[in-house]
Amino acid sequence: MQNSVLSFRVALSKGHEPRLYTYDPAQIPLGEMDASLDFKTWSKQIIAINCYFTKTDTGDKFVVTVYCHSKTGRYTLPGSTVDFGQCPAGWIYKIDVATIERKGKTSILLVKAEQKMIRTE
Repeated sequence: MQNSVLSFRVALSKGHEPRLYTYDPAQIPLGEMDASLDFKTWSKQIIAINCYFTKTDTGDKFVVTVYCHSKTGRYTLPGSTVDFGQCPAGWIYKIDVATIERKGKTSILLVKAEQKMIRTE
């Protein structure tokens, strides 16, 4: 399968609007939800992929980061089958988003992801 993770510059040139998506943990919807994976970019500072989602029932746009698994080199979550390094954008996924506290800072954690369906638009 063709790698669909874009550089930030290529994402912009393809017409994506990353500025419309929030990174703010206070604004990112939490819990289990259906969300469209609109596009993905490589993180600039760490070995990770930034996933740009739109929650299907509200239209909320947000970003979550998926980190590279150090032993496998894949961008997967424990107990999930989706490899974000290879999965297609434009599909709907059932995801579970939570917050964690680290060193007094709230961070967003993508807990689970399963491919649900192809976007029908």
